[in-house]
Amino acid sequence: MFGQIDPPHRLLMGPGPVNVYPRVLRAMSADMLGQFDPEMTRTMNETMALYRRVFMTENR
Repeated sequence: MFGQIDPPHRLLMGPGPVNVYPRVLRAMSADMLGQFDPEMTRTMNETMALYRRVFMTENR
């Protein structure tokens, strides 16, 4: 019914929207993790541990 949208590559130099880094595009096209997925839990725990180090706190 509808054709694929495949715009040509252009360098956007205006105030917005701007070009997106390829790494960001890959991340946005990846499968999503649910909030109870073990991988998501591991990532959140790792992130919280890093925040504790950054903010020098022992809070949980």
